[in-house]
Amino acid sequence: MLDRFDRYCELLDSLTGATAVISDVEPRVAGDGPVRSVSYIGVPEPGYVTGFTYGLSLSSHPDWGTRGRELSITVHSDDVEWSRVPARVVAALRGICPFDSGQVLGYMEPYVGSSAMNSIVLAGPAVDCGSGLLDLSLGDVDTKGRDLVEIVGAYPIYSSERDFVYSRGFDAFWSLGWDRFDPARTPVA
Repeated sequence: MLDRFDRYCELLDSLTGATAVISDVEPRVAGDGPVRSVSYIGVPEPGYVTGFTYGLSLSSHPDWGTRGRELSITVHSDDVEWSRVPARVVAALRGICPFDSGQVLGYMEPYVGSSAMNSIVLAGPAVDCGSGLLDLSLGDVDTKGRDLVEIVGAYPIYSSERDFVYSRGFDAFWSLGWDRFDPARTPVA
């Protein structure tokens, strides 16, 4: 019988048409449970990497209601480390942050050595997840007992862009002309 994580990977493999590379990320608090990066190389096409988190949905937040959340990232890069960025963010902020769409989260150092980007902005996921909800329910359950997980997209940005979102708002930033998948781009704000 599948466990919850296996079910999650099975659904993601089906959505992406690829097989994941799994890596563990050390959580801020060991008692919080595992945090994993589920990485896909060459998804959605060659030259891209896509990553999903697993572990955020093991916690809860009042903003989420009865569903959990996980993050995803897609970037035009051959560096698989980008696919692990959301899992590192979850490992640091799970239980503290709601991970709401429109939110920006930053870090002191760049996430990946080849880029100065040290923040992410959360929005809809780049990879089509159908309804945006994955049903991780194991076996037959009624509607109220379903284990639904919402996928939230994470897009890497610069600290100056994070400051722009703080001062002018998510919509003002999101409407600027910038390549959401290029971690080598120049800052737009």
